[in-house]
Amino acid sequence: MLMRSLLKKSLLTIALLMLVVSPRIATAQNVQNIVAVVNDQVISGYDLRQRIALTIALSDFPDTEETRKQLVNPTIARLIDDALKIQEAERFNVTVGDEEVLKAIEYLERNNNMAPGQIARMLEENNIDIATLMAQIRANLTWNRLIEGRILPRIIVSDEEVAAVQARLENNKGKTEYLMSEIYIPVENAANEDQVRNGVANLIGQIRAGAPFPRVAAQISQGSTAASGGVVGWVLASEVEPEIGAALSRLRPGEVSDPIRGASGYFIIMVEQTRTILDNNPDDIALDLTQIIVPPPSGNGDAATQEKLALTVSNVIEGCSDLPPLLTELNSRDSGQIGRLRLGDLPDHIRELVKDLQPGEASEPYKDSDLYRIFVVCGRNDPQSRSNDPEEIRREIMLRRAENRARGYLQDIHNAATIEPR
Repeated sequence: MLMRSLLKKSLLTIALLMLVVSPRIATAQNVQNIVAVVNDQVISGYDLRQRIALTIALSDFPDTEETRKQLVNPTIARLIDDALKIQEAERFNVTVGDEEVLKAIEYLERNNNMAPGQIARMLEENNIDIATLMAQIRANLTWNRLIEGRILPRIIVSDEEVAAVQARLENNKGKTEYLMSEIYIPVENAANEDQVRNGVANLIGQIRAGAPFPRVAAQISQGSTAASGGVVGWVLASEVEPEIGAALSRLRPGEVSDPIRGASGYFIIMVEQTRTILDNNPDDIALDLTQIIVPPPSGNGDAATQEKLALTVSNVIEGCSDLPPLLTELNSRDSGQIGRLRLGDLPDHIRELVKDLQPGEASEPYKDSDLYRIFVVCGRNDPQSRSNDPEEIRREIMLRRAENRARGYLQDIHNAATIEPR
């Protein structure tokens, strides 16, 4: 009931916003200015300007005339792609309702640490029609649904393929894998290569200046990964184009590459994380530890009472938020945060106590001379390693194959379409 109520409220907010914003922006002159026709569907100058404004707002680009000029060509390409995706989905009666679009907007806010309704307010402040964002999200959701219905069911991954990947992983044991994200801008003809390269270099400058890579990828990239914020997934340097593989090995997590010329266009790549194939050293687990010391009894207390208190303290802890009042109540001056420690650097007896604990869990009391120590894990960072789990491998093969087929599917739609740039 609460979700339904919030959804109705969101719909009302958006409806009101459309009434306020749309008439203020749309005029007969800028709507009639046609920039492209896609199978008889018009993309207007208004559509283009609105999408460029949306890209600038969501990507934190500087709102300058130069930025807008640089965004014209990639934005037209994205609008054409969106029109083709929707048209193809309609052929197979695949649709996405407003409620799903609104949920995607809410997810976008949560994923970017925004307050509820912040996107709607941002659009209003920048004179952007909410329908522009909804159209973009609808195209992505509709295309994903079309792929799920028409491509994924036809992909069969055999046991032999899985076994081949497992063998490859064994052969590559100890090598580094990269969690890679990309922005892809095609070069459609040699005449505009300099223009494309300059635009890509400008994008890199904007990202390095603080524009969020996932938002830029979602708005600008013309690759199949745009809908996921550019995330490609885990790759070996040998699994991608040689130019990209060479760049991967030079990038540290969070770094963005220079322009990379691939076979059909330019790439910008970023390494999110790295991991080692089938090589997981548990000693490299890092734990944020807090220590609670139950002091020896005073006065009429005895050892049994102290042990019972230690067990009680260990059992009542349900999370690290319980610790401040508990430490105050115990009034043990030596209790408190220890900090982040590597599991392999801890004494053997403490390592055994904490090695399997998850964040928020407390160890059993450990008696040290005349007092008891309890260790609470308030953070845990396990080293990444590539698994050879067959089901995980099967999913990865299926998703990568689906992405490749989706890219080819969209290209086929392009080739069959009548597209008239104006």
